[in-house]
Amino acid sequence: MSSGLPRVLILGDEKKGKVRRVLDQLLPWLDERAEVVGVVFDRERNLEDSGADFCFVFGGDGTILSAARRMGRRQVPTLGVNLGRLGFLAEVAYAKGEGVAVLKHAIESAFAGRLPERSRLMVECRNDSDHEPVLVLNDAVVQRSREHGLIGVSAKVGGEYVTTYFGDGLIMSTAVGSTAYSLAAGGPILSPDLDALVLTPLAPHALPVRPLVVQASKGIEMQIEGKPGTEIGSVSLDGQVHWPVVASDVLYFEVSPVRFRLLSLEGSNFFKILRRKFGWAGSPRYER
Repeated sequence: MSSGLPRVLILGDEKKGKVRRVLDQLLPWLDERAEVVGVVFDRERNLEDSGADFCFVFGGDGTILSAARRMGRRQVPTLGVNLGRLGFLAEVAYAKGEGVAVLKHAIESAFAGRLPERSRLMVECRNDSDHEPVLVLNDAVVQRSREHGLIGVSAKVGGEYVTTYFGDGLIMSTAVGSTAYSLAAGGPILSPDLDALVLTPLAPHALPVRPLVVQASKGIEMQIEGKPGTEIGSVSLDGQVHWPVVASDVLYFEVSPVRFRLLSLEGSNFFKILRRKFGWAGSPRYER
């Protein structure tokens, strides 16, 4: 029988030392206001059948990426509590002193429907082998192994050949992931509400090669060049799922029918986060 209270799934990253302490303070208060359907620290557990109305993630952006992947076809509104360093997706900043009060206010706002829900593109990655398709929120990185030299990755968009990238590898990034590894490799920042993908080469062996932004709905194919069966390196999906790749492997990236549901703080916006957390766009004197 339903209690009528919102059903909440709690996810935590035990690598972040504060998580247990914060939850010890929060859970007695939360139990009076919601039905906690699970407190999960295992980052591999399937979350598709949680039955939750909300997901509260304690840790950092990596924990949120893990949650998005594991919720699969049943995405629920997700609020991130940053107990790590940057916390670009995890907007609720926890600090000593008023940290718990700030967190409680954010949770109450979520229950009251006051937090904006941001819909974010997710991409399904698959290949021709036995691997199950994986949902990607951030990026996929094809990279050579230490033992292998220059590699070639041929890319197609919407079935049309783009080019063959020679270098250390190639990044496929969503707009959400454009502020992660792709940015560090020289890629552009995309507004996260864009349904677009970025191809960013890693250490390209040609001066004219630059990152390319494409329409997500067309899909992307990457084929690993070389003698079939030759060990090349790996592909890393959101930095958490890793597949080995050999020459002649083909990776397929298609827009998923499900989208990640990110809860943002009241008054928050992408550009404000860029300025505050990245020191983006010049002098602090222009901050508003």
